[in-house]
Amino acid sequence: MAIAPLFADLANPELALGWGLIDRLQDATDPAEWQDIEHAAAARQKEFIAGRSLVRQLAYSLGLPDAPIRRATDRSPHWPTDRRGSLSHCATLCAGAISKYDAAQSIGIDVERIGRVEAKLWPTLFTDREQYYLDRLEPAVARLEATIFFSAKESFYKCQYPLTQSWVGFQDVELERLEDNLLRLSPTTNAIQPWHASPIYVDSVDEQHIATLTLFHG
Repeated sequence: MAIAPLFADLANPELALGWGLIDRLQDATDPAEWQDIEHAAAARQKEFIAGRSLVRQLAYSLGLPDAPIRRATDRSPHWPTDRRGSLSHCATLCAGAISKYDAAQSIGIDVERIGRVEAKLWPTLFTDREQYYLDRLEPAVARLEATIFFSAKESFYKCQYPLTQSWVGFQDVELERLEDNLLRLSPTTNAIQPWHASPIYVDSVDEQHIATLTLFHG
């Protein structure tokens, strides 16, 4: 199955990133993986199969062997010991990142539909400073930027969780723009940790979706 690249400037022989449509990533499922979803709803099964197909193809591109990606007790992917990875889904597509084990200490990727984050949700999702920034933008730009900020917090959470095994709330971190495709994050409630210094990258998936990526190299 063909997949499309993401974050092309970051891809290298030890890191592969891409996305694909869920309906076009419905290939055969590893029997071990199927055990994790055999009783799930049909929509969840399609999503799961597509994500595993996507990251399997990304792993192939790095020369990594085929291996089942089981679901951990917290429902996150349990990655084989020779790689690190991250997966994200929305209604119609999925995005993934795979690195060789020593190429990154942790990865977080997220994909979102532009406009999903409505203004009524901003007080829950964003700090006062972030809301002030969004309020000053034109409505169409604000919808895009709110989606990006929400996605960036999601990708950061996915990146930090394997390192800390801790939950991070939306108000616990704050974002600011560095460049068109780059954000900086800082904590608002706890001491700065090394993973807070990791830049968050932004990429366009298609006209309706964006993706963000957090890479921590240690």
